[in-house]
Amino acid sequence: MRIFTDIATHDTAGVAPGGRIIRTDSSPEEGDVTPVNGKFIFTVPEGAALEIDSSSFYFPQEDADSIPSRTAAEFLIRYPMYDHILYNFYLDNEDMGGIDLAPFATLPDSTNTTPAYPSFTIVPPSQARCQAGRTSGTDVGMVPNSLAMLPRTAAGSNTFYGCILTETVDLWPYNPCYIDVLGPVPPASTITIAGFVLTAVNGAPGVDEFDISSGNAVTIATNIVNAINLGTNSFSGFVTAAIDPTNPTRVQLRPVPASNTSVTLTAAANNIEVVESHPGTDEVMMWWKVGLESTTEDQGFAGQGPGAGENSPAIKSHTETNPEPPNLFVYASVDDGVSWFQIPYLEPVDLVTAGTELRLCFVNAGQQKAYLHGFCVLFPDLLPPL
Repeated sequence: MRIFTDIATHDTAGVAPGGRIIRTDSSPEEGDVTPVNGKFIFTVPEGAALEIDSSSFYFPQEDADSIPSRTAAEFLIRYPMYDHILYNFYLDNEDMGGIDLAPFATLPDSTNTTPAYPSFTIVPPSQARCQAGRTSGTDVGMVPNSLAMLPRTAAGSNTFYGCILTETVDLWPYNPCYIDVLGPVPPASTITIAGFVLTAVNGAPGVDEFDISSGNAVTIATNIVNAINLGTNSFSGFVTAAIDPTNPTRVQLRPVPASNTSVTLTAAANNIEVVESHPGTDEVMMWWKVGLESTTEDQGFAGQGPGAGENSPAIKSHTETNPEPPNLFVYASVDDGVSWFQIPYLEPVDLVTAGTELRLCFVNAGQQKAYLHGFCVLFPDLLPPL
């Protein structure tokens, strides 16, 4: 399904309710051309059961009843084997904060992609090559359907592809691992991390010990963090600790490196609870929407010459494309771009090694500018360590 919305009433600052919905229709066939003067298209992913009426709205997007949130939720329901969904439909200025425009050293190339990078003589640029509105500065704004991957370069010593690169998305909150201090902790209580024991002592701590003499949960949590991160103790080589920014008695644990999923966590103590899960994911499935845009010339009336008798306005049109055209390559990484996996459309992909640092890269190796209307990434919870 497609939702057509008036651009003039759509506030790209994300002010509720968003643009006036003009109409809806079914998804067109590949190659169909749709005039889109003064409006944008919101494409609902295949299988997502969405009902649009006079009360439907876009903003705030975080509202569970907004069009983007409902779309994502309905799409996730369609695939019950997945537990989480991340999405961006590039509807407002804040959405553009998810695009990384800075120099980036490890874009997909012949050395870091699975399967092997296609055998064309097109190389990565030094940073994303795309057309985008800005999230800060003088000219702020992003009109929906206007984020584009530039075509490959046609001149110069190298031929660079066009691409859109996302910022890193931290997946740790989806599979967290933490220690909660609920109150005073008795001496000789223990927390076992990957087989190494951290012991509570009533006074100055020694090796692999933490001080519980204050009897205060906030102070004890801080002491646990300090003990885990102390280089002379046994833990900092495989885990780091930090106080949860919203809960001063909760100790967040993250494995080192992020792909390390073998860290186990147990506690034997009063007033200490642990929550353990593998962080990140080792599997994703993706949906995305790309298309082509074109605009005709505005021809005013002329009395003579080639335009004699012509009086036609400029028409902006959207051309429906195959989601996997020959020159589009979509990649996902869960180690912040160190390694990339090519993602087929709506097909699960095993990323081999789990990680928490998700990036996506949309690569355009073709000769036409390609517009990215949005994407969804689905991924599962991982099983607890054995």
